Amino acid sequence: MHPDLQVYPDIEALRKAAAERIVTILDEAHAGQETAAFVLTGGDTPKPVYETLASLPYRERVAWDRIHFFWGDERCVSPDHPDSNFGMAWESMLSKLPIPPGHIHRMRGEMPDPEEAAALYDQEIRNVFGSAALPSFDLVLHGMGDDGHTASLFPGATWDEERLTIATSTPANARRISMTPRILNAAKNGIFLVAGSRKAAALSQVIDDPGGDLPASRIRPTRGTLVWMVDAPAARLLRR
Repeated sequence: MHPDLQVYPDIEALRKAAAERIVTILDEAHAGQETAAFVLTGGDTPKPVYETLASLPYRERVAWDRIHFFWGDERCVSPDHPDSNFGMAWESMLSKLPIPPGHIHRMRGEMPDPEEAAALYDQEIRNVFGSAALPSFDLVLHGMGDDGHTASLFPGATWDEERLTIATSTPANARRISMTPRILNAAKNGIFLVAGSRKAAALSQVIDDPGGDLPASRIRPTRGTLVWMVDAPAARLLRR
């Protein structure tokens, strides 16, 4: 079964379409429950989407105070570090919206022990979701690197398939914290945001060979929906 693929002519069109889809999903989630759970991603592509969500008219179309925010991965840096995924989302979106502090659930990348930080994040997720055996986020944003990694799951890496969150590292051995496919695939809705020609080869491999072994290919929702929203430069090598 081929992934749901949407190709946009440029990053500007992708930005607007992604913001619209996110707002629609969150609005639908609020129609049936008191709060929603939204997992953010890092990288260059989502930043303009976050900025759009924090601007008019989008900021007035969502009950932001009824959303719990999580992160799919984080670098092992302080929250005010330029490389922090939390820091990017905070500056571009979260600081501009009426969100209760208790609804922002960041990974503690500054902790000396990433394994301990991952275990604490497991517990924080379970504290929000209560007795659910496997928590199911309402929406997860995914990014993809030019090597096909997603979250902080890199080619050639292995991880405990039973965990929700793990300590991991890049090929250059920089420490990270990451959600695993187990919980990412339990989400009700997922959106991959991919832009730029340098990601074309990896995107072609993931889309044209859905059963491949790149980490991004491991995102296959068990009961939810997943859409790939990409710009034309990233899609230039696709056979579809």
